[in-house]
Amino acid sequence: MPENSLIEHNGNLYYLCKNNITMEMNHLPKYPVSTADFERIRTRDYIYVDKTAYIHTLVTRGVYYFLSRPRRFGKSLLISTLEAYFHGKRNLFKGLAIERLQPDEWNVYPVLRFDMSRGIFIDRTGINTVLDGFLKEYEKEYGIEKEDEAPSARLAHIIKSINSRTKKRVVVLIDEYDSPLSGVVDNPELFEYNRGVLHGFYSVLKAMDPYIHFCMLTGVTKFGKMSVFSGLNNLEDISMDNRYAGICGITNKELHDYFEKSISYLGISCGWDIKQTYENLKFNYDGYHFSDSMEDVYNPYSVLNCLESRKIGPYWSMSGMPTLLVRLLKENDFDINELNGAEVTADQLSALIYENIDPIALFYQTGYLSIKGYDREFDLYTVGYPNREVEKSLLSGILTGYCPSINRVEGIVSKMTQYLRKGLPGEFVKELKSFLAGIPLQLRKKVGVYENYYHTIFYCVTRLLGLNVKAEYSTSEGFIDILIETKKYIYIVELKVNGNAAAALRQIEEKHYSASFESDSRMVYKIGIGFSKQSGTIDSVEIAG
Repeated sequence: MPENSLIEHNGNLYYLCKNNITMEMNHLPKYPVSTADFERIRTRDYIYVDKTAYIHTLVTRGVYYFLSRPRRFGKSLLISTLEAYFHGKRNLFKGLAIERLQPDEWNVYPVLRFDMSRGIFIDRTGINTVLDGFLKEYEKEYGIEKEDEAPSARLAHIIKSINSRTKKRVVVLIDEYDSPLSGVVDNPELFEYNRGVLHGFYSVLKAMDPYIHFCMLTGVTKFGKMSVFSGLNNLEDISMDNRYAGICGITNKELHDYFEKSISYLGISCGWDIKQTYENLKFNYDGYHFSDSMEDVYNPYSVLNCLESRKIGPYWSMSGMPTLLVRLLKENDFDINELNGAEVTADQLSALIYENIDPIALFYQTGYLSIKGYDREFDLYTVGYPNREVEKSLLSGILTGYCPSINRVEGIVSKMTQYLRKGLPGEFVKELKSFLAGIPLQLRKKVGVYENYYHTIFYCVTRLLGLNVKAEYSTSEGFIDILIETKKYIYIVELKVNGNAAAALRQIEEKHYSASFESDSRMVYKIGIGFSKQSGTIDSVEIAG
C-alpha cells in the first residue's frame, strides 16, 4: 500500500506513513491554510497561534498604528482578530492570553474595516470603485445618507454620524493599505492618481481624531515623503519595534508550543527524526527578523502548508513571483551581491521613495531580505536572505528575468552540482556555457545595458547549486569573484567580461587567492572565465589544479 494512503481500522481512519507507522486521521490538527478569519478559525477548531497578548498591548498603550509585513504573513488575521475584539466577541477569546490580561467587562465599539486588497487597480475607476463599495456598505448599515461624492468627505461624515448615533468612538482598521499603490508602481500616472485619492482618504483619520477610539493600518510597503503618510503623520510605526517583532508569523517558541505533534507527523512522513525535522523547517522557513532584538520568526504560510501536506516545499514563493523586484535590479544595473550582506540604516529599511526606489528597502519590505545582524555602536543593520526557500525563489526569479531559457535551469543546475562534487570543473563550465548559449539573440543585444549581467547570472546559478558559495570573498590581497566549496573540492572562480580567461587566471595567481586554503586538505581548482558581450556566452576558459 502506498505511503500517505488512508486505511481503516476498528472504525477509525488512519494515514499510513513510512515504516508502516500510522497517524489517526481524526486526531490530525487542522491548519488555517486558506482562511484569515479569526472567528472561523476559533469556531471550527483550527490551530490558532495566540497573538492576543500583543493586541492587549496595542489597545491599552496607543491609538494610531502602522505595521508592515511581507505578504501572507498574518496581517489580515491580525486585523480580523482586532475586529472581533472591538466587537466584543469575548466567547471567541476563551482560553487566550487577552482573557487573562483583561478579566473585566469588554467595551464594544463600532468598527469600520477596509480591505484594500479586494480591488483591481488597472485604471482610475479601480480605487474609486473599491472605496465606494466599502462606504456604501457602512452608509447602509448605519442608515447614513450620502452628502458628498468624494470618498474622503463620505468617510468623515460616516465617522461623525456613527459617533453621534452610538455615543461611542469609532475603530478604523485598514488592511493592505498599499495595494492600490504597489500594484501600479510601473504606471507613474496611475500611481500618482491613486496616491492622491488615498492621501485624502487616509488624511481624514487624523482630522477625525476626536471621534476615533483606535486605528490601525497594515501593508507590505511603506511609501514615504510625498506619499499617503504625509497626511497621517500621527501613526506609530511598529514595524521594527522590538515589542512587536513576533506579532505576525510563528516564533521559535510558538513552533514548539503549538506544532510539536504536527512536526512529529511531518518527520514520520519524511523519514526524519525530530531533530532533523526541526532543522529542515528552520533551514527552509525561518530566518525572519523584524527588529534589532533578532527574534526568530518563521514564515507562517509556508509552515502551515508544509505541515498540512507533510512535505517541505516552496509554498510562499509559489504564491507570487518577484517580477517587479527583478525588473528594478535590471533597470538600475544593481549588483546582486550587494543584496546579501548589505549594511543599511533603519530609515533606509522603513520607507520607500517612489521616485527613487531603493532595491534593498523594497526587497526587505516584501520579504526577500531580512535583518541578519545589528551593530548597536553604529546603528547599522545587516540584511540577507532569510532562508533557503526565499533565496531559491529570488534567484530563480532573477534568472527568469535575465534568461528566458529558465525552464532548462533545474536540470542544468543538477548536472553542474554533480560535476563540482566529482571534481570536474571542465564539465561544469561546459554546462554553464550551454545555458548561456540558450539565451535569445534579442536579449543578448541588450546585454551591454547591464554591466553586472554576467556576474548576476553566474552568481544565481552557483547559489542555486545548493553548495557553499560565496561572492566577493575577501582575501589579504583582494576579492575572489566566486568561491565554491564542496566536501572534497574548492573552486576559485574569476570572471572577466570582454576580457580573457588567461587574464582572469593570472589574477588568481598574482593575488595569491589560493593561499588562504593551503592548509585545507581539499583539492583547489582555479578557474578563469572570459565572457563575451558579442556572443552572449563564455568565449574562453582556463583551469588550473
